[in-house]
Amino acid sequence: MGLFSKKKESIREITATQPEEVAVKEVVNTDYHKLVDKLVTLSNEADNVKSNIGDVTNSISSLTTSSESINEELHTADGMLRGFNDSMESLAMNINNVHISVLDTDELADKGIVTINSLDSSLKELQQAFQVSYSTVNELVSKLESVNMITDSISQIASQTNLLALNAAIEAARAGEAGKGFSVVAGEVRKLAENSKQAVQSITKILDEIKVEILNASSAMNGGNTAIVAQHDTIVETKDTFTNIKNSIDGATSEINDCLVNLVATAEQKDNLINFIGNVTTLSKENSALVDEIAVTLNDQVGSLSEFTDSVKEIEKDLNK
Repeated sequence: MGLFSKKKESIREITATQPEEVAVKEVVNTDYHKLVDKLVTLSNEADNVKSNIGDVTNSISSLTTSSESINEELHTADGMLRGFNDSMESLAMNINNVHISVLDTDELADKGIVTINSLDSSLKELQQAFQVSYSTVNELVSKLESVNMITDSISQIASQTNLLALNAAIEAARAGEAGKGFSVVAGEVRKLAENSKQAVQSITKILDEIKVEILNASSAMNGGNTAIVAQHDTIVETKDTFTNIKNSIDGATSEINDCLVNLVATAEQKDNLINFIGNVTTLSKENSALVDEIAVTLNDQVGSLSEFTDSVKEIEKDLNK
């Protein structure tokens, strides 16, 4: 038998007894009413406690629902972060591949600049050789002019010698028998003069042909020198282009390195965030379990309070009979 049942029996015994003295009865009546008031107050307080516990239970239920929703959102966020992690790793791999390609291109640009510099040096040497050859050809043309002047002089001398031999032959003929020997000499001299003139004419013709060839070579050399100068300008422009490409590649390499550094830092922050979400999820699950335990305990307490208030109300009814 519980505490409240014992009190109820005691009160019944007191009320059932017929006291012999009025004072005792009044005391009992006073205590009885006080007890009834206390029971009513206790019952009301128990109802208030039940109501408050109900509110707490509802709050706990809402908290449980919120925790479950938070867990779902955290799970979704974790999945998104892991998907973002895969995308970031793929992006980092692509950037690294681009970085390797840029480095290869930079190396090719360096080799291109070296090749261009070597070609430029070779063209400068060739240009110098053309200039020397051009000067030599011009000097040769000048010397050919001098040789032509000499051959002209020889031709004039041969003509004069031929004329003198002719005059000598005429005089020898006039001298008769005495001039026969001189006439033979004059004829030989005349033949030599004619041969010399023909030789000079042949030499002059050959020299003229050589002069034409030399002038053609000089013109070709001049054209080649002009082409070399134009090629040199093209090489300079190409070298500038390679240099600009290399500078752009160097700038891109620096930006790619910065991007890789930022990706690494972002990856570290992402890992920290994933760990944080994992910890929060674990704590949330632990809190949900704790809240469930509290809810069960509160429900048990509500059941006990319900039994208590029912007992109090039953006692109150019995006392009011």
